[in-house]
Amino acid sequence: MRIASKMVGYTRDWVVGHREPDLPSLKLSPTVAAKWAFDEWALQTEILRSRVRIPNMDFRRRLRNELGDAVDMYNEQGWVDDPRSYHRTPPLLEDPELKPHEAWGMPFEHLTFDSGYEPHDDEPGRERWLGYEANATGHAWVLRHEGEPRPWLICINGYRTGSPAVDLWAFEAKRLHHKYGLNLAFPVQPLHGPRSIGMSGDRVLFGGAMNLIYTAAHGLWDIRRLKSWIQNDQKATSVGALGLSLGGYFTALTACFEDDLACAIAGIPEPDLVRGMRRNVEPFLPPWYEQWGLSWRSLERANRVVSPLAMDPVIDVDKRFIFAGLADRWVRPGNVKTLWEHWDEPEILWYQGAHLSFAFESSVRRFIGDALRSTVLADFKPHLETEGQPT
Repeated sequence: MRIASKMVGYTRDWVVGHREPDLPSLKLSPTVAAKWAFDEWALQTEILRSRVRIPNMDFRRRLRNELGDAVDMYNEQGWVDDPRSYHRTPPLLEDPELKPHEAWGMPFEHLTFDSGYEPHDDEPGRERWLGYEANATGHAWVLRHEGEPRPWLICINGYRTGSPAVDLWAFEAKRLHHKYGLNLAFPVQPLHGPRSIGMSGDRVLFGGAMNLIYTAAHGLWDIRRLKSWIQNDQKATSVGALGLSLGGYFTALTACFEDDLACAIAGIPEPDLVRGMRRNVEPFLPPWYEQWGLSWRSLERANRVVSPLAMDPVIDVDKRFIFAGLADRWVRPGNVKTLWEHWDEPEILWYQGAHLSFAFESSVRRFIGDALRSTVLADFKPHLETEGQPT
């Protein structure tokens, strides 16, 4: 019995991979183990597919020079100490193009617009970013009800996603649209979906420091423009944001700028992209990589300009919500806890599952429903149904 107990303990430690105070306990079971195993398989597949090999000389030189120049520029401009000042207010989005489409038997509209985002003059890697031609067009999937104005929810996609079939499924668009009566907008993040170069998400995490920063700044710019169209053209009665994984990060970032958001629901969010990337990539780097000038400390400093942990949210704490898995292999619970603490400990759900199991967790479905009812749907009378009732 003692040996069996020790084996269970060792297995739990291996699965959890960390010890964080004040977190609920992970209850080891065959179901949880299966969720963990699928997460781990998907993560290792991503790592092997990504650029973790020793970079060639030209790529290494570009990484070093761009990162060093960025730190110098950001310090000089005062953006490291005041990250909010790095970002400019985008112009209102007017007259985007909308074309009818369908996915999963659901009709939706494909919205496109000229993004208009550009890095600051003289920012390192500016011309390369502007050379990604597909990235210059903003895209979103839109589901609207006919009739009077109503609440909207901006659903922000995760890493490697950005197609209507995946996004509408992951967010359970039919339930949000029909059950709760919401209008929905799914912005596609830079370098994802129809904006990608190669596979969706390529060149975001492993394309150098500036690609990571520009993805975040450009994505925030597009989300804010889309929100302006929803509010001004569509006359939304309220607008909330719900993000998954990388979309959870964007939700947290948006909450630092848009003070009239009805809610910000950060799902399985990675609030510290550098910390998360370092955990996965550093074991594959040779021991002398810092001598190449590839300093994690410099990357952390430059990345402050797009870090939701370096800025305070501008919406009330009762409009902030977080959910995360205790067996998550992509986003460690400790990282999510950091966001929770930075957000003044808002309502949070820790579910007994992994990163990729969120879509099958009934507790997550109830948590999102309760958050929407108390915020974006609070003054919307037609939503009469409750969780568990037939739609």
